[in-house]
Amino acid sequence: METTTNIMKEHHGLEEFKYLVEEFLKSEDGHPKVREYLSSVIEDDSVLLVYLQGRKYSVDHAWRTLKRQAEVRFIEYPEVFQDSAPDFMLPLIRNGIFGLLKAEDQKGRRIICYNGGKWNPDEISLQQITTAWTYFLDLALRDKYSMINNGLIFIQNNSGLGMKHVKVHTLPAMLRLWNIFYRAYPLKVKEVYYVNVPYFCQFLFKIIQPFISKKFKERLIMSTTDKGFQVLHQNISPTILPKFLGGVLENEEAFDQELLGLIK
Repeated sequence: METTTNIMKEHHGLEEFKYLVEEFLKSEDGHPKVREYLSSVIEDDSVLLVYLQGRKYSVDHAWRTLKRQAEVRFIEYPEVFQDSAPDFMLPLIRNGIFGLLKAEDQKGRRIICYNGGKWNPDEISLQQITTAWTYFLDLALRDKYSMINNGLIFIQNNSGLGMKHVKVHTLPAMLRLWNIFYRAYPLKVKEVYYVNVPYFCQFLFKIIQPFISKKFKERLIMSTTDKGFQVLHQNISPTILPKFLGGVLENEEAFDQELLGLIK
């Protein structure tokens, strides 16, 4: 019964979704590059379904997210989108700076980890890190069942962060991250953990706070260096986490290595 209901949701949702895209294209509104992108995806049900499912079959929300994806990708922040993998991406993953865990949590949600303190902004800029993230998410969304349907958990370890990291997180840079990853991708971000946050980094959240949604604030769990991984481990078992998050696994055991094979 549930399968039949989902099929009906998809069928009717796709019809309504395509109608909204078609109406936009008929209106001749929008930048030519945005219109070109939307014209290319309107007949690709697999792409439209990712947005539809990621937005819980809310057609209006799915349409707004798809349109925002086109706008940030081609108009607002084209500098952080690439069709091929950046040269610096594989070293970031192999060195355990970020990745997708093999294991899901007890609710079947995928987990993305970022070892922020291990990133050296003198060697790789925040713009380059953002480029790696956009390419990474485009790949990860191919695993749409668990990533889209079950939701996503993001964990950032901030141990080792210093003033050189703080300085590059200007308000425009942080707004770029927000506008891309939380407004232009059809992800159900269920929980966001910032662990081992140094006291001097906490003011960054105060700067960006007025611009982020109430729902995101409710799902953000921030703990300082004196708390370590205590809060994180109350919700996610150390048995599936890498050692840099207080877990028991080496990076090679913890991270999904199959994703590396998709990077081209």
